[in-house]
Amino acid sequence: MLDLFGAGLVSLAAFVAVISFVVVIHELGHYSAGRVFGVHADAFSIGFGPTLASWRDRRGTIWRIAALPLGGYVKFRGDGNAASAPDRDELERLRAERDDADTVFHFKPVWQRAIIVAAGPVANFILAILLFAILGVARGEVVVEPRVSDVVAESPADAAGFQPGDLVLAINGNAVESFTDITSTVMLRAGHELRFTVEREGGQIELLATPRREMRADGLGGERAMGFLGLAAQSERVVRRYSVWEAPGYGVRRTWEMSETILDYMGRLVTGRASIEYVNGPVGIATTAGQIANNAVSGAPVDTTVQVGLGDRVIQLVTGLVLLSALLSVALGLMNLLPIPVLDGGHLVYYAYEAIAQKPPSPALQAAGFKLGLVLILGLLAVATWNDLSYLRGMFS
Repeated sequence: MLDLFGAGLVSLAAFVAVISFVVVIHELGHYSAGRVFGVHADAFSIGFGPTLASWRDRRGTIWRIAALPLGGYVKFRGDGNAASAPDRDELERLRAERDDADTVFHFKPVWQRAIIVAAGPVANFILAILLFAILGVARGEVVVEPRVSDVVAESPADAAGFQPGDLVLAINGNAVESFTDITSTVMLRAGHELRFTVEREGGQIELLATPRREMRADGLGGERAMGFLGLAAQSERVVRRYSVWEAPGYGVRRTWEMSETILDYMGRLVTGRASIEYVNGPVGIATTAGQIANNAVSGAPVDTTVQVGLGDRVIQLVTGLVLLSALLSVALGLMNLLPIPVLDGGHLVYYAYEAIAQKPPSPALQAAGFKLGLVLILGLLAVATWNDLSYLRGMFS
């Protein structure tokens, strides 16, 4: 068993590796699209805060590694800060001198700026597709038939009338292909009634069940509040492996499914039909990465009857962090598309207004929007951090 200090170092290393990888790909998306349209990048930073290391390339871009690995940014010529807010004084100087005007981000046509901004989230989705495809080839997909093998007594499923042998076909009209579809749907819908279409004895019936909120083990050493229904899956599992040619399709499907899940949760959160307790932030990401890494390094097996060797540990570590990177990449891409100033989606809203009105929003409106967006993001971060710390308290209590 790793001591607390060693476990902390492993957790930190895993977190830095995952978050840096995903964020760098996002920012490289912006940077690469900017290069295509001739925009000069003043700086490309991995992390925030004091500079640990930096160098200047032949194009004049300063590449830096900063002390706080909680994100990163690319700062184009004319940007006032890492959020690409325009530096009005610098833009006036560049406009007057005209020498470098064609390399300034804010002087580019609105459609080019929109492509550059959208390229970050697009890069995250491409990364997720690639990582899911790699996992599809390397370890395949575990598929469990959505057939009920047992029903927990006095559970919501028992009260709804489920019986062993029932085959779940759909939930709220959405087709169910694997038992995983049932668990992922139920997990985030505690307290909300669900309509199950079930095949029983050759016919179809509909059952209504409301998952109840319970603290349950998350498989990573901690407990999380989640919806509990009381259905047990069959023990038989089929591993569906994908060829190199089939893997991209699998990657697209997994990325689409993850996007649908996140967007559905966001929609229910905004309308008050979902709990905010599932929102996690950097501390939560660090905790999950650390749990995956420590389980692999310490040799904690999924099946305690199987001896776990060094090669198995390495495979468990790599596949676990690759999966986390894929999931985080989808989440980061979607989050950045939210129409909140400071985020990429907020910039796209400004550009849409500019394209329609044939002029950009006033500087005062843009400045107010950035301040409001910053407040919203900080508020969301505060909620996420509270949830993360609550989870940690549960682990150590």
